[in-house]
Amino acid sequence: VALFTDITSIKENERKLERIAHYDALTGLPNRVLLADRLQQTMARCQRKGHSLAVAFIDLDGFKAVNDLHGHERGDDLLVALAQRLQSSLREGDTLSRMGGDEFTLLLKPNSNHQAMLNRAIHVGEQILASLSRAFVLEGREFFVTASIGIAISPQDGDESSQLMKNADTAMYHAKERGKNNFQFYQADMNARALE
Repeated sequence: VALFTDITSIKENERKLERIAHYDALTGLPNRVLLADRLQQTMARCQRKGHSLAVAFIDLDGFKAVNDLHGHERGDDLLVALAQRLQSSLREGDTLSRMGGDEFTLLLKPNSNHQAMLNRAIHVGEQILASLSRAFVLEGREFFVTASIGIAISPQDGDESSQLMKNADTAMYHAKERGKNNFQFYQADMNARALE
C-alpha cells in the first residue's frame, strides 16, 4: 500500500510538471513549447502526404490600454475570456496557443487541397474578427479589443516550422500597418518592404 501511494504521488507530480511545461498557466491553452512540437510533427506529416497547413499569428490591438487603465487583473480576465471565445469557434484538430502577453497562434488542421486550406484560413480570419467585434463583459463593464492577424500557408510560405512562423509574424505586422483589425496573408515581397 505504501509503495502504491508513493507511485501515485510521483505520477501526479509528473502530470503537474507536464502541464506546467506545455500549457499556459493563465488561459490553459498550449504554450509556445507545445505549439512548436505540434507544428513540427504536423508539418512532417503534411510533407509526407503533400498536404497544406496554415498558421495564424494573432496580436491584440489596444490590449495595453486595458492593462494601463483597468489593471493587470482585468487584463488577465480579458485574456481568459478571449481565449474561451476563440476556442469555441475552432474545429477539432485546430490548435490555439498563447505565445505570451497578448499574442496567440493558431495552427489550422491540415487539408489535402491547397484552395480548401486557403478558404478555411479566410473563413477563420473573418470569424476571429467578427467574434472580437462583440464586447467582453467583465465585472459589469464592457471591454473591446480588435486583432491584427497574419497568416502563412505551407508549403509555399515555408516548408520549415521556423520559417512558416516567421512569415506569419511578418504578415501580422503588415496587418498592423494596414490599420489593425484585419488579417493579411504572407507575401514574399513583405520581407523586402520590411527592410525598406
